Amino acid sequence: MNNTNQKRGNFISVLAVYFAANVIFIMSPAMNSIATELYPDITYGTVLLLSTISSLFMIPGSLAAGAVLGKQVGFKQMAVVSLGGTIIAGVLPYFITNFTTVLILRIIVGFCIGLGFPLQSTLALKLFDDSERPGVLGKATVAMSAGSIIYMLVSGAVCDISASYVWLVHGILIIPLILVLIFLKEPEKNETEQSIQGSAADRSQNSPGEKLPPMAVFASAMFMIVFFAFYPILLNMSAIVDQEGLGTAAVTGIISSLFTIGNAIAGVIFAGVYKAAGRFTIPVGLVLWAAGTAIFSFGHNLPMIVIGVVVCGIAVQIVWPGTINSFAGYVPPSKQSMASALFVSGMNLGCFLTSFYITGVADLTGNADPRLPCQIGLVIVIIFAVIWSIAELDHNKKTASTKDAR
Repeated sequence: MNNTNQKRGNFISVLAVYFAANVIFIMSPAMNSIATELYPDITYGTVLLLSTISSLFMIPGSLAAGAVLGKQVGFKQMAVVSLGGTIIAGVLPYFITNFTTVLILRIIVGFCIGLGFPLQSTLALKLFDDSERPGVLGKATVAMSAGSIIYMLVSGAVCDISASYVWLVHGILIIPLILVLIFLKEPEKNETEQSIQGSAADRSQNSPGEKLPPMAVFASAMFMIVFFAFYPILLNMSAIVDQEGLGTAAVTGIISSLFTIGNAIAGVIFAGVYKAAGRFTIPVGLVLWAAGTAIFSFGHNLPMIVIGVVVCGIAVQIVWPGTINSFAGYVPPSKQSMASALFVSGMNLGCFLTSFYITGVADLTGNADPRLPCQIGLVIVIIFAVIWSIAELDHNKKTASTKDAR
């Protein structure tokens, strides 16, 4: 009975930290209102820093957490600091209107969100065994997608009243904070080593120090490049819809939310996909990712755009948990937090660099068509999806051969 209650508590804890993952989406529907109502004397590009600078500072937050999580700092402590810091720094701009001060607070928000990224993935690795983990990761993805939708819907609703109310939406994180305080228990190191990766533990007994496997670094680099090439779809969607006369800003908002719904669909089916595809899970996700990007890039009507966005949403959330789950097979327990942090940091860096890529494409080609970066990105997605798939399958084959030899 106690074991059942503990598993339930572990499950709730994982859902809570995943629910908080995309709190940055609070800013997405609010940027125009914030610019026009709160900071009309500041250029729109500068106001956008209130969103993009948070994404940038998620990277040092993720890497800092990955270096100390489970060693110098406990999982519960990190969760409380991440959630508490995000709530405080997120809500304070409601009371403090000075732009420079708010920008500093947004840096703190980004850093605190980053602290939670390796926590999300590593908790699932350490609290659940190989048979349970795919299902947990799938349900956690649903929780993350549900959080994203709630943040955007509530943010958009309060913007109609006053843009300043957007800052108060960060208070929603009080709910996962309470759940973490009640249910999250520290994983025991011995249990982790035995249940997650006995082979890594065996290797560590014969080596003076464990190192982050090159494959984990490679996967993180591939995720960064593929996400970087794909992200213009989300950034340029409003421009494409507007310039091609496909709808209004409201239509763009609906289409954007469909990407998150695609994430949720992937969460529901991930355990089944993983069971059916096995070591081909990541390649399957990458094929879908390339297909979705192609459909969007060359689909000049709303149904095709919608299909492309949903397929991309499903693909991202097959590749992401698929990679995190694969880390359990070859990343030593002491390095799983750092591997998870590096993986998510790659995504954030790719997102941040995309704006420079879009500007660069327009400057180099003299063509400001918002579809062009998406179409060039499709080529990049296909090339690196093939490279990643081949490397992943080769690595899985070698890992299986090593286990058979033992």
